[in-house]
Amino acid sequence: MSRSRTERLLLAADGTAVDAQGKTWHDFAAWCAAHAGARVELLAGPRHMHSLLVPEDLPLADEDTLVAYARLQFTHYFGPAAQAWPLAAWARGACALADIDLAALQATAAAHRVRITSLRPSWTLAAATNGDWAIVDGDLLTWLRRRDGRLVELQQRHADEALLQELQGACIEQAQALLAAAEGQPGPDFITQPTRMRPLLWAWAATAAIACVLVAVQAHGQREEAQRLAEQAAVLDRFAHPAATSKAQAPNPAARSRARAAAHQLDIDWAARWTELERALPPSLQLTALDLDGKTLRLEGQANAADAVTQLVDRLALQSAPGEEVVLTRLQRPDSPADAGLLRFELIRRAGVAR
Repeated sequence: MSRSRTERLLLAADGTAVDAQGKTWHDFAAWCAAHAGARVELLAGPRHMHSLLVPEDLPLADEDTLVAYARLQFTHYFGPAAQAWPLAAWARGACALADIDLAALQATAAAHRVRITSLRPSWTLAAATNGDWAIVDGDLLTWLRRRDGRLVELQQRHADEALLQELQGACIEQAQALLAAAEGQPGPDFITQPTRMRPLLWAWAATAAIACVLVAVQAHGQREEAQRLAEQAAVLDRFAHPAATSKAQAPNPAARSRARAAAHQLDIDWAARWTELERALPPSLQLTALDLDGKTLRLEGQANAADAVTQLVDRLALQSAPGEEVVLTRLQRPDSPADAGLLRFELIRRAGVAR
């Protein structure tokens, strides 16, 4: 067998393995024993992998944030066991390896000099074309919908007769029948996970750069203020303790406190604070007041609908550190007839109250 060729193998729900020629092997180890030195691309269905498509409007800044969100969702639906599942992410979502021991697979492959080039969900075998697909793996199927070149729906459900009738018009395929096809679509990979720079990251980078310039200007002002306070403290110290006094005395406590407060402001990562806030703001919401310091964030503004305010609260809560809470302190219609169609709100993010 040529080592340059990469075989495809479907890991079935019953523990068997099916190759692209339709032959069923007792397990992956049996296939490896018969194909020593080969390269193989592994695929697995919903019994082994759970897939999650992330909503496009969630402000997930990077892959680590996406994986953390996916971990919460999988744990919510499948219980505490999901906290230990390996996760693989792609640009639109994440996949959890729920019923496969990846280390054992790799050890089995290494024992027969087999190289596993990838381990992906079987739904990635479907062509990346617009339309509806249903990829069947035993008694489960993955339903996919693509529009304008984007994956907009992904569901994993039991493949009963009622569901198959409901999906009439979709392209329904058995996963093993697609093994020999050359085409496919991107998705999570537990072996190779190439990173791709998304256009939105460039926009975020530009926003962060602008915020850094503003912070640099603010930091310069803070340094001048700290220097002024230090000079005032020195003057007060000289007035309080003339030069004839032989014993050195501590600076004025109030001046020292102000100087320390100014120095503390310089240590805060203001760029990150501004960037997080910009990501959380819905487009339809207008801010009228902002109060941001090292511990508390207070926002006032106007919105056309309560949903925009609720979305802002949810996004800020998602960004909050442990022990912080986001509280909507006011949501009301203004008294002015000119603003009758708007809602005024006030919310505060602060450290949680101990109970």
